[in-house]
Amino acid sequence: MQYFFFYIKYILLTFFILNFSYVKADNTTGIEAELIPHCGMTQGGVATATPDGKIYYCAQRMADIEYKFPGAGNYFILHEYGHIFLQSGNEREVDCWTANELANNNSKEAKNILKSAMKFLKLYKLYDPKYGGTGEDRANLIQNCFIYGAEYYKNN
Repeated sequence: MQYFFFYIKYILLTFFILNFSYVKADNTTGIEAELIPHCGMTQGGVATATPDGKIYYCAQRMADIEYKFPGAGNYFILHEYGHIFLQSGNEREVDCWTANELANNNSKEAKNILKSAMKFLKLYKLYDPKYGGTGEDRANLIQNCFIYGAEYYKNN
């Protein structure tokens, strides 16, 4: 029965993503990104963005994360949109921007998205210099950016 519910949630998530194939953050001006399902392009990740406005995501991976951490997938799509909006490959900068966008939204849903993403990230124990440390370090950065703003990463 659990697999049945997982399958239904996977189908619903895929339907949701496919029906909203363009994303735009609330506080941005006119930059759109096209969402494209393609696990191969993510190279094992959840999603990846290209400078020309495409976000490739892995629907299977997103469904698995959403099943265990409801809302976390939204964080990762917004994060990839941040790469496009900022035209930056700096993961810490984009994490701060993403957390700040959620803070600016000031909704219960935005806070839940952030909490779910942080729970997911805390599972990663290995140091990754691209993100400035372990999953715990990244989650702490995100939380502080949510509280103190998008520029927090510059001094920490």
